[in-house]
Amino acid sequence: MPIKKLELIPPVQLLPLVEERITHLEQALKLKQASVKRAPKGQVRIAIRKGQFQFYKRENPADKEGKYLPRSQDALARALIQNDYDQKTIPVLEAEIKYLKEFQKIYKNKSSDKVYNRLSKPRRQLVSPLTLDDTQYAEAWLKQEYRRKKIPPEVPPLFTENGEQVRSKSELIIANSLKAAGVPYRYEFPLLMDKKASDPDFPDYDFCKFHPDFYCLNLRTRGEFAWEHFGMMDDLEYAARAAEKIQLYQENGFFPGKNLIITMETSKKPLSSRGLKNLIKEYLL
Repeated sequence: MPIKKLELIPPVQLLPLVEERITHLEQALKLKQASVKRAPKGQVRIAIRKGQFQFYKRENPADKEGKYLPRSQDALARALIQNDYDQKTIPVLEAEIKYLKEFQKIYKNKSSDKVYNRLSKPRRQLVSPLTLDDTQYAEAWLKQEYRRKKIPPEVPPLFTENGEQVRSKSELIIANSLKAAGVPYRYEFPLLMDKKASDPDFPDYDFCKFHPDFYCLNLRTRGEFAWEHFGMMDDLEYAARAAEKIQLYQENGFFPGKNLIITMETSKKPLSSRGLKNLIKEYLL
């Protein structure tokens, strides 16, 4: 849920997708070319009799009818049909690869980023570019001011590598893992949640504030994620409140894997460092 728009144009996400598409196409082309070389010769005419396929092998295009293939040669018929399809895909794959590579070359030369990148260093400092680089965007994003929740004095003094106090050892681990991965975050950043007026637990309010443990930024995509850690899931009352909180997140457009990250632990199943790294890699890098 962006607070304000920091740049007019987000970073290009198209080129990595094009590169991935080209890789898949080239792999498929190589496989199909090899498959065609090994395939049996001939074509197949298909007829349907009483709801059943009947196959007729054609030795050349002039052979319109073909020779009937008995059931014992179904595998040959299917191989010939597959080969016909593979041969037709090869020129299509080649054409798409050529088109995408031409697009890559043209796009890289015509990208709007070129204008900013060609400016002298003094001029770069004096203009607002259409797209910020990751460092510029992170700095602007982290400047967003907000009122933090007060931490009671009885809470053990746990401070992250960024210097902020957190409420638990698990939050400390998460915060330091985010910093180590270069992920910008805001600790307990307030989000306004819309509540149903009929909710018996909140009869006098339509809105409330949530303070997710972390509000994180994926610099590559500019996507923002609320991160909630539920640290006492073996406590039934705590678990019930966690479920209610997740439901309210979903009612306000926050969904796990899309813009909400959820971690949990119990006394017997503590927070996993490997799991943390995987989550950060999957959603925030």
